[in-house]
Amino acid sequence: MNLQTGIDDLCANLSFTKVEQYYSRRFRDAMRIYMAEFHSSRLSISKIRSLLKTGSYQLFVAQDAERVLAMALIWECSRPAFIHLDYIAVKREWKGRSIGTAFYRWLIKNMRKLSPRTQLLTLEVEDDLLDFYRRSQTLVLHDVPYLFPAQRGPIPMHLMVYDRQGRKTLGRAVIQAIIRALYQGIHNRGPDDALLRSFISRVPRQVVLA
Repeated sequence: MNLQTGIDDLCANLSFTKVEQYYSRRFRDAMRIYMAEFHSSRLSISKIRSLLKTGSYQLFVAQDAERVLAMALIWECSRPAFIHLDYIAVKREWKGRSIGTAFYRWLIKNMRKLSPRTQLLTLEVEDDLLDFYRRSQTLVLHDVPYLFPAQRGPIPMHLMVYDRQGRKTLGRAVIQAIIRALYQGIHNRGPDDALLRSFISRVPRQVVLA
């Protein structure tokens, strides 16, 4: 068996599951991956538990038999309607086997089940991951300035979207509404936040997805 065949067989055997028991072994395994992969911008496990109990924040895992190999945290926004992929990570020793790609593509394929009204999935992405998401038809919101409000200071990032409708442009009002929702729902910052106001007015009238 060659390496690619082994990778394909592994991905074919993956199962993807929503975690709803927040003190289970599956939850603990997912949090071990989370804690190992995210440092400066991560939430505490107690905060994740409290967010999950709201129902709008959801944890999914990718498993091979009983082994949790990857985790993802998504946030569902109702107004405007979109899903935000907040975190996704593969267990360190299982990286490089296409598990992250298979997991991400499962998430976008199942958007309608996760949130029936949703057409868009959004991500806050640094330069080194752009190509990873582009391989799955996820596009950058071109010329949209975006600052991730990290604790140690703002970090320039790209906003990316997967659009179920396959649109090539989105209007300014749609993008501004998404950004405001991210700042409030994910980053706990209000509409008058100084960092938000520093860039949101510079969103183009028509935003190209590229």
